[in-house]
Amino acid sequence: MRDRGPIGAHNWSRVDMIPRSNAMPAILPARACPTGRRGLVRWRATLIPAALALGCLMCADQSGRDRAAADPRVARQAIDRANADWLDAMKREHADAIAAPYDDAGVFVTATGRSVVGKVAIAALMRERFAKEGHVVAGDVVQDGLTQAGPQMYEWGHVDLRLQRSGESTTQVQGRYLTVWSQDATGRWRILRNLSLPF
Repeated sequence: MRDRGPIGAHNWSRVDMIPRSNAMPAILPARACPTGRRGLVRWRATLIPAALALGCLMCADQSGRDRAAADPRVARQAIDRANADWLDAMKREHADAIAAPYDDAGVFVTATGRSVVGKVAIAALMRERFAKEGHVVAGDVVQDGLTQAGPQMYEWGHVDLRLQRSGESTTQVQGRYLTVWSQDATGRWRILRNLSLPF
């Protein structure tokens, strides 16, 4: 089975990010309420540019996020490298390297349904498996598909590993995987969710 899987992003709406005191300008102390034609003109002259500026900032932020995830070729190259690094780390029994592509809040779900959250816990799980299941002497990671949905990449495929336990002949372990990738603040692709499935 494939034990990797890279950012979790918050799902706050734009409205949630605006304090209520700013979102409801009509409820003001009496002293602050504009009176007369000149007061209304000054009030509008202040509020409208501020609203336009805020809208531009939100649009620019969303546009930047979309552009960062717009090129699937760059994402594919990063994911292919991560897959190759994963197989190499499995052979070297390097648990920290296996957990490295995960987001800090990334989740790995084993084929038995066990959920492990975060790099430290995932690395600990891998050390546990190395001790019980033996050493990976050879294997392949086959990517069956990769598609983009908004800022995230969804990857699925299968693995074929040969394990060697002390004093025993090699055994074959196969499994399928589904991995959700997202870019972190630095632009690196990280694993948000990784689901391991029986072959």
